[in-house]
Amino acid sequence: MGACEILLWAVAAWWAYAAFNALMNVFFVPRLPPLDSQEPLPTLSVVIPARDEERRIGVAVAAHCGQDYPGLQVVVVDDGSSDATPQILAELAARFPALQVVRGEEPPEGWLGKPHAQMLGLRAARGELVLFVDADVVYAPGVHRRAAAELERRGLDMLLLLSRLEGRGLEPLVLSLLDAFAFYASPTWLMNLPKPRFFAFGAGSGNLVRRSAFEEAGGIGRLRAEVIDDVAMGRMMKRFRGRFRLVLCFRDIRVRMYEGFRGCLEGFTKNYYGVFGYSLLRAVPLQALDVLVHAACPAAAAAAALRLAPATWLAPALVGWAAGLALNAGACLWARHPLWVALAYPVRPLIWSVILVRSAWRYRRRGLVWRGRRYGNLT
Repeated sequence: MGACEILLWAVAAWWAYAAFNALMNVFFVPRLPPLDSQEPLPTLSVVIPARDEERRIGVAVAAHCGQDYPGLQVVVVDDGSSDATPQILAELAARFPALQVVRGEEPPEGWLGKPHAQMLGLRAARGELVLFVDADVVYAPGVHRRAAAELERRGLDMLLLLSRLEGRGLEPLVLSLLDAFAFYASPTWLMNLPKPRFFAFGAGSGNLVRRSAFEEAGGIGRLRAEVIDDVAMGRMMKRFRGRFRLVLCFRDIRVRMYEGFRGCLEGFTKNYYGVFGYSLLRAVPLQALDVLVHAACPAAAAAAALRLAPATWLAPALVGWAAGLALNAGACLWARHPLWVALAYPVRPLIWSVILVRSAWRYRRRGLVWRGRRYGNLT
């Protein structure tokens, strides 16, 4: 058995590990349950940082303000927007008494813009619970009550609400990486166990925290220089006491992160290198591994079928390809993406490799540039 054949069998074995993850995630990562009690709930503030969000902020903020949560407060921080965001917020404030618009300030040294805007929003927030959410995320009616009730019933410090990622055209092919990571590439179900405390993440779709615990864990100040602040918030809260839970809200919360294939490329270029801590030594091998497990088996099967490679490659290649196809189809059904995305799954890591190259090149030339602000290199 040659080295390449051994490598293909190793990739097929990785897909067995991925299948185990998927099975565990399906059974142990629940959907947000319906409201089953009318018990009084803690006061709740929604904190939304907004900078040039005219595309979606109207419908997103209106959805929060229209919730049936008693005494709900919605705080939106207009972080120096140059588009129509301030006008949209002024119109919404005239319609909804629950909405409070806070004028942003330039972040001081050592702070990134979004965490600083969240800090300003937190100053104005009065709730015992705080929902940190991005300005383009749309909530269905009743989600706030259901989420707060789930947090209270389980005695949690943080509840992560995972949304559906909407996309059109080729957008789902790019976005499906995020769902594939949560569905089969990662043991997501471990986040719902008290230990290990190091394994958790958050999301801009909704980090619901108990304010007292959030402040004890370090608060916004601890996240002031985090590029991917929502992920860092989840990790911080899980480390604090382990009272953390992830629930799926694919039917109740939706977000369209970027418009068009080019919009996805540009949007993720801004921060993808930051996922790897701005380290090529970390980014290159991990991205290469992603390409290997997703693209090697289809490529080897095609080569063997065309007699461009030994026939012994065909068995492990077909096993790995079939497993990848099945699990990506499952991820599409799980996250409500079109099934054609599963057929194209070997192409996805190649697209993300391009995004990584663009992201690393841009960072090394200009440093971090975020929503019109330039912060320089953070390493």
